[in-house]
Amino acid sequence: MEVRKIFKAGNSCVVSLPASMLKTLGMKEGSHVSMEINREQRTIVLKPVVVKNSGMSIEFARLVSKVLVDYEYALRRLAQ
Repeated sequence: MEVRKIFKAGNSCVVSLPASMLKTLGMKEGSHVSMEINREQRTIVLKPVVVKNSGMSIEFARLVSKVLVDYEYALRRLAQ
């Protein structure tokens, strides 16, 4: 486990990722990740995303990801 500090960059907060971890996952600057929040465990999970030429724009993929994060609780309740 590696501990990193959250810092402000413009209007956002940022966490730097070690180059060794990115290399292990075959990622680099500009790579895309999906982000999930597990509210029960209070964790954030980042996963590499392979952007395929499926005709779906990055903007649409980001919007879908945001909706899934924003409505995670409701979607979990509906799935029960």
